[in-house]
Amino acid sequence: MPSTAATVVRRVREAMLRLVHPVEARISPDGRSVAVAAAGPGQAELVLAPVPAGRFGGSGGSPDAPPPVLRAPAGPDAPTDRHSPRWLPDSRTLLHIAENEGPSGTEVCLAALDTVSGTVRTVVRAPGAVEELLVSDDGNQALMLCAADGAEQDGMHLGLPVRLGAVPAPERFAPGTGRRSLHLVDLADGRMRDAGPAGLTVWNVAWRGGTTAVATVCEDTLPAGYYGARFAALDLAARTARTVYTPQGQLGSPALAADGRSAAVCEGISIVAGRPVVADLTTGNTTVVAGVEDATWLRFDDASPGALWFAGWDGTGSRVGHTGHPALVHWSGPVTLGGAGYQPALSLSGDGLLAATVLDAPGRPPEAVVTRTDGPDAWDWTPVTALNAPAPPELTGVRTEQTHWSAPDGRTVQGLVLSEGESTGPRPLAVLVHGGPAWLWSAGYAPGDVLGLAPALAAAGYLVLLPNPRGSNGRGLEHARAVVGDVGGADLDDVLSGVRHLADAGLADPDRAAVLGHSYGGFLAAQAAARTDVFRAAVVVSAPTDWLSFTHTSNIGGGYDRTYAIGGPDAPQELIRRSPVFARGGSGTPTLIVHGSADRVTPVGQAHELYRSLLRTGRAPVELYVYPGEGHEFTDGGHLLDAAARVEQWLATHLAPRPAAASRTAVPGDASPEPIPGTASTAGPDGDTPLEPSGPATLHPASAGPDGGVR
Repeated sequence: MPSTAATVVRRVREAMLRLVHPVEARISPDGRSVAVAAAGPGQAELVLAPVPAGRFGGSGGSPDAPPPVLRAPAGPDAPTDRHSPRWLPDSRTLLHIAENEGPSGTEVCLAALDTVSGTVRTVVRAPGAVEELLVSDDGNQALMLCAADGAEQDGMHLGLPVRLGAVPAPERFAPGTGRRSLHLVDLADGRMRDAGPAGLTVWNVAWRGGTTAVATVCEDTLPAGYYGARFAALDLAARTARTVYTPQGQLGSPALAADGRSAAVCEGISIVAGRPVVADLTTGNTTVVAGVEDATWLRFDDASPGALWFAGWDGTGSRVGHTGHPALVHWSGPVTLGGAGYQPALSLSGDGLLAATVLDAPGRPPEAVVTRTDGPDAWDWTPVTALNAPAPPELTGVRTEQTHWSAPDGRTVQGLVLSEGESTGPRPLAVLVHGGPAWLWSAGYAPGDVLGLAPALAAAGYLVLLPNPRGSNGRGLEHARAVVGDVGGADLDDVLSGVRHLADAGLADPDRAAVLGHSYGGFLAAQAAARTDVFRAAVVVSAPTDWLSFTHTSNIGGGYDRTYAIGGPDAPQELIRRSPVFARGGSGTPTLIVHGSADRVTPVGQAHELYRSLLRTGRAPVELYVYPGEGHEFTDGGHLLDAAARVEQWLATHLAPRPAAASRTAVPGDASPEPIPGTASTAGPDGDTPLEPSGPATLHPASAGPDGGVR
């Protein structure tokens, strides 16, 4: 029989897999309906929710608002996935992308749904996977950003190539293949023509109609090129691009004014949350908007020329503001406001008096919400969907609390602590480190990074720390850039000082602490395991472990490592110095490695290298599990449950209470990492049935205890 903790972990992860996640919410121009793209078990669908008339009278709804449309179309030929809802100005027609699996592969279509009659018509078949869909202000045209079959995707999109047909044999890699391009569609007759700039890859685009668009572009078709993209004004008729702004960092979330004379874009680092930059497309002058940090969504306010609506991160929460109003920030709170890019975003009604988004908060399963943007009821979010009602009982006892502490150099570090039940003393501690590093743990119902283990481990009795060390979003661009040139240095100190903080408060047992991380967080977990004795167990998921091989094999290699100044062709020794496969300093930490076989962001070779390096040193147990077909994030429910069970078993084995004589002498305050040579690091002091392991390829030697040597 499984242990009680194993049973709890399984039940909570099963409950999380049953959740329906609203991906984005789009309010109709008349403010009467909200179209929601929802990802549930097995498919993505559209949900149409009326806006309550009594709550938002006038432009906010009416008694004759259309009834909800069926959550999934009936019939054997119905698409299996429907996403990217976009309203036409009539507030009746809803454009969207429909994907269906056919005998020759995935068919991707631009479709139009009549929300009154429920009928759907296909407008045109798309020439690739549609990554963005825009509608002209007059409703006559649509612009699609399409990724060709075989196009490489970044870690936010699973790190898997776009696959519309069968995997070619052989698979071809050549310059210029797998490009992202623009296609203009006439909605009346379905005619489509190429509109993107020849020879350039388009990553993000904004357009209001006509021949002018703005976009982030570069020559490289690989996601590595995104890290060096520039902001350009596009002529869709001539298919040309004119550079408007060359950034110091990375760009995202472009916006275009209705008159086509002004544009804006967020400048940040890596996974872009940053400062808005406004460009005059006539003069070429650019201005950074003062006082706005961590913005992830921009829209020009047509009623206030030159002013921008924005949404973004605020610590572990979200904020909404307006640059043309005396009160810059209208609302902020300890919740996550979600959009299609997994980051805060809004949708505004035609008059700007109503806003819709997805709200996800501790104790509140994610749902689409609506609010007024002015008046006494402004920014009072009201749910318009109940996709997760009732809330799963398995998660009701998990508490989320904000916390902060001081790093060795005095920097304040923020994070979240998850727990369940009343504390009767120090608990075993699980520190889960997010990826990015320019991502963050935000206040949500069931945080999903690191295999979605945070709520499950908290429910099983662990104290769970979700730190946002330097490099994370939510604290301004300086905080996010503070890791540049020092990856695995002071940011690791930030994580270790969080352990000391909870141990000193009597909440965590410092002798029963584990570190788990995904992607860049897995890199930090691997560094902590190799360089310190703070943790008795480590779990490394989809992580870069050898920066030298990473730069040559990852689809973001050469862009990501340059952005974070990890090293380069002229300084390969720097790439080696910062790689966990070469790290030494601790006496050895039992390490579990979990990876997807198809990941192209951190190729599976990264996992094999770490496994082999730890196996050779022989200082502590190590095991590797490789899951077939998985990318940078796991999506198969069976694989997620299997991995969760293996992680729980690993922690239970290595964090079990020890006799006093066998306890480690090192404590978190004394076990700081050995500085990396040549760096500026400030290092200082579930169901009742047992889960049968299946699926992954397994590599595990006989367990070998640490030899006590420091190397």
